[in-house]
Amino acid sequence: MNLFYEDYPTAVCVGGKDIPIITDFREIIKLTDMLRTKDLAYEEKMYLLQQYFQEPPEDFEKAVDALSDFVTMKELGRQDISDDDNCEEKEQKPQRDVYSFEIDYPFIFSAFLQDYGINIRTIPYMHWWEFRMLFSGLSEGTEIKQRIMYRSVDLSEIKDKEERKRIAKIQQAIRLPDAELTDYDIGNAFM
Repeated sequence: MNLFYEDYPTAVCVGGKDIPIITDFREIIKLTDMLRTKDLAYEEKMYLLQQYFQEPPEDFEKAVDALSDFVTMKELGRQDISDDDNCEEKEQKPQRDVYSFEIDYPFIFSAFLQDYGINIRTIPYMHWWEFRMLFSGLSEGTEIKQRIMYRSVDLSEIKDKEERKRIAKIQQAIRLPDAELTDYDIGNAFM
């Protein structure tokens, strides 16, 4: 798919049939928030998930997989692919969240206004893929990009004791509620 001359998708293909879906970025953010919440039962989530299909899919499980691929932009090759030649999976540390659409909203809002002149609160519609690409392309000087950078720093890789302390202090100040620093992270801050 080449977005220079092809439109953003507005449907997912399930069993050879295109099923129109909701594509506005705000609705997809609601979807991801809804799927993460522990306040809803599995059945409630499945019911709400059905609302994202503008016509009922025959195979709901495959439709959900297709919607997941849409959200992750799999068609554009956005999924993580290991460049390792062997088939064994690499041991990776679990990745922590580096931003939250809810918590970081003020910084995302201001970054879109600063970099693009787009008020994401009042814009009538923006396709999820367009939003994701613009979000990825925000300049490094924006507050949200700075927060993402600091949250993603692995303290164990910082050799300088004072720099490690400085970054640990910043991480603590801007940490997300779910992203508690581990004992390992805290211990490394004082080495």
